[in-house]
Amino acid sequence: MTKLIALSNLKMTATRYTKPSIRNYNRLEGSPRSADFEQNLSMACHDPLWFLCRQWQFGEFQAEDAASAYQAKVLGTHSTPGEIRLPDGKKIPYDIDQPLETVVEKREIAPALRLRAQMGRHLVRIFRQHGLNKYVSLLSVDFPLDRSSVKSDDEEGIYFAKALSATLPDGFAVYERVVNETFTEWYENHDEIDAVDHDALSVVEHDFRSWFEYLYQQPGEGESAWVPNHLEYSFSMVTKDEQEQARHLVADQFASGHLDWKDFDQDLEPAGEEAANLQEPEEVVQTFIPSELKFSGMPHPRLWQMEDREVDFGKLNASPTSLMNVLLAEYGLNYSNDWFVLPYELPLNTLCQVQGILLTDVFGQHIHIKPAIDDPETNWHQFTMFHQTERENESRGKSIFYLVPAIGQKQESEDLEKINFIRDEMSNMVWAIEQVVPSDAGPGRILKRDIPSTVEFEPVGDEAEIRYVLGNTVPNNWIPFVPVHKPVSPGEVPREIRLQRARMPRSPGAQGHLLTEEQPVYFVEEQEILRAGIIITDRYQRTRWLNGKTFLWRGRQKNAGRGEGMANLMFDRIVNIGGE
Repeated sequence: MTKLIALSNLKMTATRYTKPSIRNYNRLEGSPRSADFEQNLSMACHDPLWFLCRQWQFGEFQAEDAASAYQAKVLGTHSTPGEIRLPDGKKIPYDIDQPLETVVEKREIAPALRLRAQMGRHLVRIFRQHGLNKYVSLLSVDFPLDRSSVKSDDEEGIYFAKALSATLPDGFAVYERVVNETFTEWYENHDEIDAVDHDALSVVEHDFRSWFEYLYQQPGEGESAWVPNHLEYSFSMVTKDEQEQARHLVADQFASGHLDWKDFDQDLEPAGEEAANLQEPEEVVQTFIPSELKFSGMPHPRLWQMEDREVDFGKLNASPTSLMNVLLAEYGLNYSNDWFVLPYELPLNTLCQVQGILLTDVFGQHIHIKPAIDDPETNWHQFTMFHQTERENESRGKSIFYLVPAIGQKQESEDLEKINFIRDEMSNMVWAIEQVVPSDAGPGRILKRDIPSTVEFEPVGDEAEIRYVLGNTVPNNWIPFVPVHKPVSPGEVPREIRLQRARMPRSPGAQGHLLTEEQPVYFVEEQEILRAGIIITDRYQRTRWLNGKTFLWRGRQKNAGRGEGMANLMFDRIVNIGGE
């Protein structure tokens, strides 16, 4: 029986904020009828069927005389990739002082007018910090900004060039002389620069170069991982395995902007000089207390405690290929109390291979759990979720996992360059549509759909009713790629094709960096342009790394396009004069 003690409260008048009030709260307490709890603890059940269903849900009908795990030791082999191999075979040393995406994606910064002005402004600031104001005018005279390089259709660039001060020098031109070690000759041989200021100018030279190379991450000479004919990045990480072989983590189709373990495949090379110079793998033993795996809505192990219904297993759509959905349903419904979690700690930039787990239960028994792939009879149908795919489908019994030193979040600028590659089956070619190209004002500029002007047709006589048209044209920002045969050995019949950059008559050609960086001939592999097409974007990217340092670089990404297109390109037509 439960009794309710009176709850009193003084009602507040309309002047509640001017006069004090007193409130009194009392607790709601229970008053049991008797002190005998035997009947309540007997757990009497008025619905035996429900009780049997709960026992079935717990798995009590499949009870085993098994002990509980209380300790687990995991043996793993760790190796650290120490270098990056580029497509041309060049090797770059690597450590986790900077993100892996930055090393792979960074490209050379194009010296647009805005960048030259930015560098010149900072150079003037450094001069003034060292008390060299009297030489600022000499910089503007000897290293002037060239405003004539702005294109006529770049409106923002034209306005930016007009807004620049005439006292700003070309900072990029000064940086080039600093890198080539010729800037010293400028101030040492200049008649108007005093010799006593040479030491201060030497410090300015060092500070200016350090500032620019700290602000922008750029690759060294020949250290680009971008493969132009495949329109993606390609590189590999090299380590050594326990058999003294060189293991390569190959990522030759990366263009998504974010690296993860699934972007790498594993490949082995025979032992040689390369493997001898690599770091030896290390065996690491970690000890943990196993904890039960739990999730919201799972069947509760307590007899009289119900689930919170946060998970509806009836809505799981499991197809024959949805292995994870099937495993999740089987785990949640049948084996939820038999799974344990071991929080295996792994440093960044580590390639790990778990050799086995030694489990100790409360009875003192030791159980050695081997990787499923180590079984020589059944390893051909074992399933591993986190596993670096082996090249050429070769099974070597090496289930490894690579923890990539990748960035978590980053900031991206607007598109500096955007190109849409589409297939045109009617014209039997591929079009690269330049939608955004770099501007001298800094950000990208959208290209207008300008069609080249044609000569006005004038009939020879008044009696002419038809005319012959050799061909029409397309907008200037549509760059054609025509199919050509790949070169083959003498005697072989050419069968495979690739796409070669071409140019429409009276067209100015490509204006962006992507389509013009390969000269004079540029080929793209035909299989890279799918039926859906692809979109290549170029942006500035910025992130903060583990050591607190900020990284800023310029990188490209490749995404799926929007399908096929048609340029309505037609040749050899007879049309009526005055209309089609």
